[in-house]
Parts: sequence; structure tokens; C-alpha cells
Amino acid sequence: VGGGGTILTSTNGTSWTSRTSGTTVFLRGVTYGNGLWVAVGYDGTILTSTNGTSWTSRTSGASSDLYGVAYGNGFWVVVGASGTIRTSLGGTSWTERVSGTTDNLAGVAYADDLWVAVGDSGTVSTVRDIIT
Repeated sequence: VGGGGTILTSTNGTSWTSRTSGTTVFLRGVTYGNGLWVAVGYDGTILTSTNGTSWTSRTSGASSDLYGVAYGNGFWVVVGASGTIRTSLGGTSWTERVSGTTDNLAGVAYADDLWVAVGDSGTVSTVRDIIT
């Protein structure tokens, strides 16, 4: 993913094919889980795809830029500017969550029943239970 809504896919890691994302905003993160690709970007953009070639825009409810996305324990989590966090059970409907920070959150990961979001100024935010 990248500038201008760029999405590239590859079956071998050598040859890459450009895909139509349906957006021109900068896409900052992408991940795969439970049969679904989720890409995030500026202006609250969230795109999903079941095959990596056809992408659908989803309503995030956020107007701030989104930088990171992760999947774990049946949930999708996206993070972004000004402490933005959104969660989803199926990747199509997104719910706002309180992060407890106004710092930009650049990345998110899940392991051992713990979600960790990291961001500017050394910000680390953790949560064990996500309710969608």
C-alpha cells in the first residue's frame, strides 16, 4: 500500500500487480487475518478485500489519519492520529474506542491475550479485552 491509494499484490514476491483501491488517499497499513485483507490510510480510510484484488471502502467513523492495523483473537483493530482507535469483529462495521492518549498511534499488535498500540513520544497503550 502507499501514496495515491496504491495497492500492489504478488503471488511470488517478485512480480507485482497494481490493483484498483477506489481511493486516492495515502494508504499506510495493511494486514490479513481470518480470510480478510484490511488496509487503512489517511482521512479515516478503511478498505477490505477477501481476495486482495477487489477492494471495498468501509465507514470508519474517523476523519483522522489511520496508520496501523492488526488482527487477533477474532478482532480487527486500527490505530491512528490523535489516539484514534477503532475495532471490528468482522471488518465491515467499526466502533470507536478510547485510547487514553492524544498522541498519534502508529502501530498495533496482538499476542498472548494482549493488544499493544504504540505511538509518538514513547506512547504505549495496552488492553486485554476488546468488546465490539
